[in-house]
Amino acid sequence: MMLSYTSGTTGNPKGVKLTHKMLINEVFANLTRNNADPFTEHDRYISYLPAAHVFEHVLQGVCYITGMKTGFYQGD
Repeated sequence: MMLSYTSGTTGNPKGVKLTHKMLINEVFANLTRNNADPFTEHDRYISYLPAAHVFEHVLQGVCYITGMKTGFYQGD
């Protein structure tokens, strides 16, 4: 389990519990989306979201499972 906190831009920050099962289900949902070409080890992903962002965790999971290479944006 991990906790993901909101930024609190519309109120007080809140923590949300995310289980491993939830993240893995989202990874496989992205991998099996309808009418899309599958990701392969020949694809590339450039990470621009903060590492703590939930969708970034999902995208990294997709990269690990498919063997995609990941680049990390570092500004300029």
